[in-house]
Amino acid sequence: MYSTLRKTRTTIALSASAALLTGLGGLGLGAAPAWTDTSVTATTSVNIRSSPSTASAIVGGLYRGQAIATAGQSRAGWTPIRFHGKTAYISSRYLTTVSAAKPTGAAVKPTGVAAKTTRYTTAALNVRSGPATSYSVVGLVVRGGSVAATGATRSGFTEIIYAGKARWVSSDYLVSTAPGSPTTPGTPKVIGTRFATTALMIRSTSTSAFKNLGDVPTGTKLSITGIVQNGRAQIIYQGAVRWVTAQYLAASVSAPAAPSLPTITGSRYATADLLIRTTADEHYTVITTVPKGSILQITGIIQNGRMQVIYQGAARWVTAQYLSSSKPAGATSPSSGVEKGLTANARNLLNQARATFPEITTYYGVRPDPIPDHPSGRALDLMIPNYRSAAGQALGKRIIAWAQKNQPSLHIEYIIHNQHIWNVRRASEGWRFMADRGSDTANHKDHVHITVLS
Repeated sequence: MYSTLRKTRTTIALSASAALLTGLGGLGLGAAPAWTDTSVTATTSVNIRSSPSTASAIVGGLYRGQAIATAGQSRAGWTPIRFHGKTAYISSRYLTTVSAAKPTGAAVKPTGVAAKTTRYTTAALNVRSGPATSYSVVGLVVRGGSVAATGATRSGFTEIIYAGKARWVSSDYLVSTAPGSPTTPGTPKVIGTRFATTALMIRSTSTSAFKNLGDVPTGTKLSITGIVQNGRAQIIYQGAVRWVTAQYLAASVSAPAAPSLPTITGSRYATADLLIRTTADEHYTVITTVPKGSILQITGIIQNGRMQVIYQGAARWVTAQYLSSSKPAGATSPSSGVEKGLTANARNLLNQARATFPEITTYYGVRPDPIPDHPSGRALDLMIPNYRSAAGQALGKRIIAWAQKNQPSLHIEYIIHNQHIWNVRRASEGWRFMADRGSDTANHKDHVHITVLS
């Protein structure tokens, strides 16, 4: 299971009102745009489906801002694309045009602006022939590497000079100073440090017009300047001025004061697979996805069509339209029907796990994800009950020991648990540490992820 960090598992996000809480109701949407054969960008996290219907299977998804080439003219509110060699569909309502013609993969012509600024990468970064993920990858810059930026930006991408040609990289992973370098001259003076008392979003500005630069986990030490605007505290993060919500900063990491939670006023059923979000606005991080039929505790607070819920001890948000006071018809438990879409090896893994670990009652299989494991049916998530308890941690260790021992017969490719990965092809290296992704689910602390070979 891969998530937040960069942020989100995908689903269709629609606005709704409180009047729709007791049932699905009509969507009440206007006419959708009709795109021609071109390249389009997702305006929010959106599902990719096998056919032009919300009842069809979800085969993948796009992040907000991610571009993709279309495969013809849209009809009845659905835009066709080519996805893993097959025709798939995206709701046209959540797409906007990128250019007048489909990307060809040819290099974008240089802008004529000479390279004048050095930038550094905060992650291994693809170099592309154009300013969208639909353009071909022509190289890779390692984490901490430097690039020569021309000063041109487009659609969230920065133009650089790479191997003597104008190329493009995602702006999200560029900073002005090298990792470990002193703060850029001219930035505000750091007056002290504070610790994050929860997973905390790093914002580009203190206003509502900000860019989500990712989350830092609970306990992260942050350098503060003492400046507070709009309830946001100014920090120096990776050599640049950034902002975080001030109320979630504390002077001590040993015992941060947990923010008080709103009062629970009732519960509702999810009438569809539903994203658990960190905020009610369009700048959010996906915590996880809960399946249709899940029971969620609500507070009665609605903002921007999102209902506030209490999920795993924190205030979170879901799309209000997909909540109902009655159990939806055909709803099943998370484990029921999990076999659907799994490969033969993944189904065998599921059957063997069920027989070996009866205490596990929740499994997740096929779901939208930018990494192909889950959408292809090759991955299974074994959710650990009370995973923070001693018993839960012991169960997690038993699961991975069992999976490693039976790897040949289960045809396992790799295992992820507790922010570590073990790959059969790299078994000699043991368990390798993974970068923090901002939540227990994204860091695989509450479940064991297993991917099989086919």
